[in-house]
Amino acid sequence: MQKTRIEGVLWDMDGVLIDSERLVQSVFVEVMDQGGPVPDPEKRYLETIGLNRTGLINWFLQFVPDEQTAEIWIDKTRDGFNQRSRTELQLKPGVKESLDHLTQLGIQQMVVTSTRTAMAEDKLERMGLLEYFDSILGGDQVENGKPHPEPYQRGCQKLGIDAPFALAIEDSPNGVLSALSAGCVVIHIPDLIETDPVWEQRLTARLNSLAEFPAWMSRHCQ
Repeated sequence: MQKTRIEGVLWDMDGVLIDSERLVQSVFVEVMDQGGPVPDPEKRYLETIGLNRTGLINWFLQFVPDEQTAEIWIDKTRDGFNQRSRTELQLKPGVKESLDHLTQLGIQQMVVTSTRTAMAEDKLERMGLLEYFDSILGGDQVENGKPHPEPYQRGCQKLGIDAPFALAIEDSPNGVLSALSAGCVVIHIPDLIETDPVWEQRLTARLNSLAEFPAWMSRHCQ
């Protein structure tokens, strides 16, 4: 079996490395239940996973009259998450083992996230992960957020590698579509959203958990 050449791994953060999406969803539901404009917030939240702030504002405009109102609700959710995350945030299973495995192989690693860079760096530092990464690309560093290919195009540029040799690991449809459109090798590890048959055949792999990643990497990549 021919192995895939991988020169760098581009990690999504929320829902892949950090088990944060369930917490954000819980806070979002609380905020919407306290007078927020979004109906059925537990379900509708899934549409927002992987969006940067600009994408979130545009998404909210279907429920509110202007961007300023959208930002109020985004900030309420962010503030609630920041408060709860100090005691409730956890890593996803297999994170340290996967990062250590790639470090031992000498493969470059970076984070490509829709979260603002400063907030992403703070999260990663608090979770003891920041030192693993050569670079962090936050949602505030791109004009077009996921599902546009720009985040992963910029990520490949930062690492100095071509997209066919870049492995992107994602949990959200928006992230998967961004990485696929950029030409990356893509693994989907479902978190709150299952793999969609519409794009599943374009994936290199679907894993049930990041705990499966080191063994998969050893079998399939060089």
